[in-house]
Amino acid sequence: MRYDVVTELLHLGEGRVLEFTERGPRSGPVVLFHHGMPGSALPMDSVLDSATERGYRVITYSRPGYGGSTRAPGRTVAGAAEECGHLMDHLGVERYLVAGWSAGGPHALSIAATDPRRVSGVLLIASFAPRDAEGLAFVSGMGVQNHVLFGSASGDEEQQRAIVSQMAALVRDSEPAELAAGMASLLPAADAAELAGAYGPDNAAHMNHALADGADGWLDDLRALTSPWGFDPGDIAAPVELWHGALDRMVPVAHGLWLTRRLPTARTRVENGHGHISIGVGSLGDKLDRLRARTP
Repeated sequence: MRYDVVTELLHLGEGRVLEFTERGPRSGPVVLFHHGMPGSALPMDSVLDSATERGYRVITYSRPGYGGSTRAPGRTVAGAAEECGHLMDHLGVERYLVAGWSAGGPHALSIAATDPRRVSGVLLIASFAPRDAEGLAFVSGMGVQNHVLFGSASGDEEQQRAIVSQMAALVRDSEPAELAAGMASLLPAADAAELAGAYGPDNAAHMNHALADGADGWLDDLRALTSPWGFDPGDIAAPVELWHGALDRMVPVAHGLWLTRRLPTARTRVENGHGHISIGVGSLGDKLDRLRARTP
């Protein structure tokens, strides 16, 4: 991981900025990558290198409230799409793929729903389904920490803030081994092994940057994710490649299977032996190639 990465700021007006980075050849096919929760624009080599080595131009950004991006209290999943549209306009991008991991999945879908002319395909890795999804027990199969986190969604904002602040204190400045111990209920062996490897320090830097100025981004992410998203996944016409680990305890595979039934173009692969982390590390390039083969 190149921890001296310099992020850029897009000025949105009214004193607001959106933080972003670009990796890979500028002439390559463009991918807008949506991070998890918490997360930031700071790119992780263990995740992105497999894509940039295949010639993809990967754009990462910090959702409002994370890293250097200005907070937007009350933001929705669909609302984030407008800022991403401004970012792609700023970069002069006419066609692009969107990829979303974990909490980034719904945000990737929102871009495809609101910018169908430019989005040529969607990659979902271990994505959440809506909290009010019919027939889905949202927290069933999750580890203890996520039961607590998403259980707070039925409380008020102050209750949610208290839970998020406690979790941010665990995450911030933790060594990978400490983080793995604190998140044990969420980590099958495959995920614990990734945290012990190159992904561990990558992820630590990525999340530390996200939480450097506080946990407001995480709180707003939680509230957006567990509120109505503001669009219907069934309206998305672009090809969708959906990947989920059968052992995932952060976002159980039932979420991916629910999305599969609602997304008319989804091609789904459930990987035995993989969890929430291992399903995404080192394989982004291959997954994008499979998606790109289905795009016009």
